Amino acid sequence: MATAQVETPFGTLGVAASARGVVEVSLTGAVLDDDTPGADSPEAAAIAQEATAQFAEYFAGQRREFDLPLDCPLFGEDTFRARALMALREVGYGQAVTYGELAAMAGSPRAARAAGTACSTNPLAIIIPCHRVLPAGGGVGSFGASLGSYAGGCEMKRWLLSIEGRQD
Repeated sequence: MATAQVETPFGTLGVAASARGVVEVSLTGAVLDDDTPGADSPEAAAIAQEATAQFAEYFAGQRREFDLPLDCPLFGEDTFRARALMALREVGYGQAVTYGELAAMAGSPRAARAAGTACSTNPLAIIIPCHRVLPAGGGVGSFGASLGSYAGGCEMKRWLLSIEGRQD
């Protein structure tokens, strides 16, 4: 497993990659560490390096989509969590959905709380944009409406939404 870090306005972002793709993105900087001999292959290192370059572009406002291979076992599961996170990949740059809308997109319209749990356990932060999920009636406007929870904190969520042009 190759690891890399990216400095952001909110601290260090950690990236872990295998030879097949990005495995984890951590808002706290700490990622999986696999010291198995040969785990840090040149292919994994190249993917981790490309991920750091794309994150730097994103944080500079120069990238709207990530073009990275992903190696997430979660995508092979038939669970609500997997369906919710896969559906979340369809929420575009500058867009937002509510937890209830995400639940409906994942096939369970009454599972808004479960959608929140899926977001809180997202292994690929920002690439799978859980920052684009807001509580019903939430927003990032000047009235201080709740943005909901976010692993990087509300200020980071507000900032990510604002660089994407989301100002409602």
